[in-house]
Parts: sequence; structure tokens; C-alpha cells
Amino acid sequence: MINRLLRKKVVESARKAGVTRQLRWVRISDKLELLDAPGIIPWQLPDQTAAVKLAICDDIGQASYSNFNVAAQFVDLLAQVVETDRTFNLANPLIDRYDLAATDLTGESYVEALAHHRYSGDIERAARQLLNDFRTGKLGTMPLELPPDS
Repeated sequence: MINRLLRKKVVESARKAGVTRQLRWVRISDKLELLDAPGIIPWQLPDQTAAVKLAICDDIGQASYSNFNVAAQFVDLLAQVVETDRTFNLANPLIDRYDLAATDLTGESYVEALAHHRYSGDIERAARQLLNDFRTGKLGTMPLELPPDS
């Protein structure tokens, strides 16, 4: 946000944790300073739903999760979002990208079907590709959760 406000690279930023290591004040204008601070992710997350969402977004180390399990839960989360809010259409991004519908499939079944459909049965490759396509925006804009009802 700081770099965008100043329209130049003033602070280091990346999608990976650990880039910002110390506090740093940055002057935005004569009247405004912002503090660039490192984010904190606890070693253990009691809320596994939050942990899965962090893994889907690549915000926790890959050594701490299985790509297959996270990709399967990603598909299940998207199905849950669709069921909650019918204005969001899950089928089109997955069909457009992979030529494979997620209808009537669990997340695990979808990743397995995708592996057989596109990657010669390589489930790990299918899971990594699905997660990478989400992370890089190749599946379009997709929410992992909806705002609470007001």
C-alpha cells in the first residue's frame, strides 16, 4: 500500500512472509506518516479454516501442508461460497481453465479428476497447478469467504 500511495518502490514487499523484518516509518505527505511493520502468523493456528485459507493463499510455508489436501479444500471452499451466494459462479472459471466441471464432485474427487484429465494422473502436479492458478489470478477473482450477513 505504501509503495502504491507514493507511486514508487520505497519499502520491500512480497507475497512471502519475512520480507519486512523491522518497523519503519514512511512519510506519505507533510501531515501523514505510515508505519511499515512485519505481520505475525502464530506457530500454531487453532482455527484450521483460517490455516487452510492461509495455505491456499501461500501465506504459510509449503512444508507445513499437503498441496493435494489444500487444493481439495480450496475446491470445497469455493463450492461452499457458491452454495451461500448464488451470484458467484464457480463452474465457469474451472471449466474455462481446465475444461472440467466441479459439479457433483468433492474437492478431492475434483483434484483427482483434474490429474487424470490434464496431467496423466499426476495428482501432486494437478494440486500445485490449481493452487498456483488461483494465486496468480488465472482463475479470475474468487473469494474464499463471503462477508458476514449484516
